[in-house]
Amino acid sequence: MMKRARSFISFFIIFLGFFYFYTSQNPHNQTGADQHMGHGYVEIPKDHEVPAVSISVAPDGPDTWLLKLELLHFDFAPEKVGETEPSYNEGHAHLYINEKKISRLYGEYYHIGKLKEGKNEITVSLNSNNHGALMSSGKPVMASLTIDVDQ
Repeated sequence: MMKRARSFISFFIIFLGFFYFYTSQNPHNQTGADQHMGHGYVEIPKDHEVPAVSISVAPDGPDTWLLKLELLHFDFAPEKVGETEPSYNEGHAHLYINEKKISRLYGEYYHIGKLKEGKNEITVSLNSNNHGALMSSGKPVMASLTIDVDQ
């Protein structure tokens, strides 16, 4: 019986070690504004049109919210996600709420659902097909707004 318990404990410790290693290697689990560009940056060359994004958030039923993106010089290209070469005017977007990455976006609308009571910072960044965050003149191509949710 004691040998069985030691075997189980050994297996469990090894399993936890592998689990931690593999989950910590996934860049999509990173949170925080300082880490949200976990794939690096893609500087848009001077000879390319610079994309832009603006966002709005509106109530979508009781206690839920709908995000709308408006894009300029940028197209969603979900079929090309993961390419190694950078793209400057196509790719996907990343949605952050209160500096936590929520989702990758491939369209102009996203149902956020419920937001916590108080101030909620909504940020959307545009990303290249190679996942790098798009930059122009050293500044990220992104939009942010704050929604104050009353109880």
